[in-house]
Amino acid sequence: MLWNKTALRFLQYSEQECAELLMQARWPDGFRCPTCGSAAHYRVSGRRLPLFACAVCRRQCSLISGTVMERSRVPLQKWFTAIALISCNPISAAALAEQIRVTYKTAWLMLHKLRSAMSRHEDHDRLTGLVRLDLGRSGPMPLPWVRRLGDREHTFVIGGSMEGGPDGRVLGIKLMQDTGGDTYRWKITPQGALRFIEKYVDKSQASIDLRTDSLGRTLVFSLKKLTWSIISDIAFTHRGVSSKHRQFYLDEHAYRYNCSSRGQLTEQHLLHLAAASGAPTQKQLRNRPVPGRPDWDTYRDTHRMIAEFKALAASLLPRAS
Repeated sequence: MLWNKTALRFLQYSEQECAELLMQARWPDGFRCPTCGSAAHYRVSGRRLPLFACAVCRRQCSLISGTVMERSRVPLQKWFTAIALISCNPISAAALAEQIRVTYKTAWLMLHKLRSAMSRHEDHDRLTGLVRLDLGRSGPMPLPWVRRLGDREHTFVIGGSMEGGPDGRVLGIKLMQDTGGDTYRWKITPQGALRFIEKYVDKSQASIDLRTDSLGRTLVFSLKKLTWSIISDIAFTHRGVSSKHRQFYLDEHAYRYNCSSRGQLTEQHLLHLAAASGAPTQKQLRNRPVPGRPDWDTYRDTHRMIAEFKALAASLLPRAS
C-alpha cells in the first residue's frame, strides 16, 4: 500500500534522530522536570537514550519515561513506524510485526498502548452542537431469521456532531460499547442513550436530537454509513476482536475520524499523545474486565421502550418529541 511506503520512512532514521523528534514532541520548549517543573538539568552520558537529571530536585528522568514507550526495549524507529501506520489506517498486530520485524506479542502490546492513548484522548473530548445517535453491530451476525444477538456479535452506540440538519455532515463522532442493561432489540435503549450522553456529550453546548420513527429507530443515515465503514474495517483488518478490548478499537476509529475532520495531522497528533501520556502494562491489558452485553433473547415490552425513548427525546429537545 502507498501509505505503508510513507510510514516506513522512520525505519531509515537513526536512533538519535528519533530521539530528537521525541524530545521536541515531549518538551517543545526544552526539558522540564516532571516533579518540580524546573528547566535546570544536566544529561547523564553513556545511555542509549537521553537521561536527564534535574539540577533542583535531583530526580532522574529518561526520555521515554512517562510515555507509551516506557519500559520498552523496542527501538524508537519501530515505535515511530507503528505510530505512522496506525495513524493512517487500521493495522493488525500480525501486519505490524511483519512490517517492523518484531514478534507478534510485541506488536500487539505496542498497538494496544497506542490505542490506550487514543482512548484517553477521546474520553476527555466531548460532542457539541447538534448531536444525534444511532446503533451499530459488529462481529459475525447470525442467520437473517435468527432474532437473537450472535455469540460474537456486539452492539455499540455511535453519536455524532451534525452540521446542516439532523442528517447532514458529521463533524465528529464517539463510539461506545453497549454493555447491557434493559434491552431493546436492534435499537438504542433509553439507558444506553443516557450512558452515552453522560460520557461523551457536553450538555451545556449541545442540542441532543433523539427523534425516532414509529418503530423506535433513530435512522441517521450519515452515521449509518460511518458505522458500516467502521464495522467493515474491523472485520477486514482484525477478523475478530475480544469483547474486553473492543471499546479501544472503537476509540481508535473515532480518534482517527475526528483528527481528520478537524484537519489535524493524525501522525503528528498521535506522536504528541504518545509522548505526553503513559501506558498500561501488559498485565493490566490482559486483566481488563469483560463488559456486559445486551440480552436480546429476553422478551421486553417494545411499546413501553419506544414510549420511554420518545419521552427522553422530548425532555432533551422538546421540539423533537
